[in-house]
Amino acid sequence: MTKLKPDLFQELQERHFRYPCNFKSADIQIIEVDGFEADMPTARSFVVKPDELEAWLKKNQTDARNGTNQRRHKLNVILGYRKQGEKFEYTMYGWELTPNDISASPPIISLPLSEEHYRLACRNLRLPTITSLLLTRGARPLRGHFQVGRMSSDGEDTVYGITMSSFSSLLIGIKVSVSMSYCPSTGSINAILLGSGTPEGFAWLQKDLEHLATLADNPFLVPILICQRLTEAIYASIDANFDRLHQVEIRSGQTGIMMFGENGMPMPRGNCEDPKLSIAVLGIAQQALAVEAYIRGHILTVGSVKSELLAFPWQQFTSMDHDHVQEQNELIAKQLDVLSRTLDFALLRVDHLKQRANVQSTAITNLLAQRNNETNHKLAESSTSIAHDTKRDSSAMKSIAILTMIFLPATFTATYFSTPAMVALELSQGVYWTVTVPLTLAVVLAWRFFFYFWAKLNILPLRIGNWVAP
Repeated sequence: MTKLKPDLFQELQERHFRYPCNFKSADIQIIEVDGFEADMPTARSFVVKPDELEAWLKKNQTDARNGTNQRRHKLNVILGYRKQGEKFEYTMYGWELTPNDISASPPIISLPLSEEHYRLACRNLRLPTITSLLLTRGARPLRGHFQVGRMSSDGEDTVYGITMSSFSSLLIGIKVSVSMSYCPSTGSINAILLGSGTPEGFAWLQKDLEHLATLADNPFLVPILICQRLTEAIYASIDANFDRLHQVEIRSGQTGIMMFGENGMPMPRGNCEDPKLSIAVLGIAQQALAVEAYIRGHILTVGSVKSELLAFPWQQFTSMDHDHVQEQNELIAKQLDVLSRTLDFALLRVDHLKQRANVQSTAITNLLAQRNNETNHKLAESSTSIAHDTKRDSSAMKSIAILTMIFLPATFTATYFSTPAMVALELSQGVYWTVTVPLTLAVVLAWRFFFYFWAKLNILPLRIGNWVAP
């Protein structure tokens, strides 16, 4: 029977979540929560220099070993290099942008680690090594991952590894990956939390830990805070899309809702002839579909956190205060239920957003088609008028041509008889009419026969009044 390596799946996950990129060393930001032994836990943030990281890790490891019998509870979260990897994320936000414009949102700050420091921290803090080292390189697809597993240990203490990677592509903006270790016998929790977010970085995590310091000895608190933050980011993205849709509706004029500006006055309605409006509606619909996928993935992540929380073997550790743990778990489970219901409501909002975007797109399309039909009708009326005028002018020209043809022989004869040679002959008026009348008849007959044979050869149809040449 083939013997499988115990860390086979960890290696597979590590290859999936790592990036082929390394970073230069910089100041490392750390959040620490301690004081549980005095029932007065406090959270503080500080910075460790790159050359001091190994000494800090060894000191932390020594403190954990010395405080084993005292049940020293301590939470250490390494956030990575401070404000490393600044980049701009871009999406089309406003209807007024042209297709070639790039709207730069606030800079996204990533907090990575170098390969050397990452391996050093994982080895000393006994962390699973499947945290992404870079989360802002390109538009990554949606990922949702949470897992708790028992780690191999050389000592007597049982250590559990917790891994989580839950983030989205460009639309949400927050990308987080965390590896944690939890030792139930000592209560110590260590973590590496890497990711990207707004310029204030992970200040939100420190603020949340300050408010919830009494729950910080529970290993599921940090994943809960991450899920909460991602939910807030999803809602912010939905609100931004609704704002964009409101702008499109008022700019196109295709809405029955009266909208008021900051000055309290009704906003002027626009028209839908601007082609940028169709592009904006298309962008809103596409983002709504993407956000819906992110929400569904995040729902799975929240569900997996709750499943692992309920399945964690707390009863195996007799030294723990099970009443305290149960109370914490009940609070955390309630918060997870709130997140699940919040995400379900977010799906309803996204569905409403998609329906309104479709209605707006249909209204703009129908109104443009209606205006095109009106324009074509006006063009048709103008063409009909031009045709009638042309026909009238053509009839007048025909009349003039016929009259000219009738009087042309008489004019020619009169001009000829007025020449000096003919005047010298002193011809009578009868001679003039004798020549003029036959000549006129001959010209008219020649015209009739000419057009008769022309029409017979299908070269030119002949119409005189209501008569058409056969």
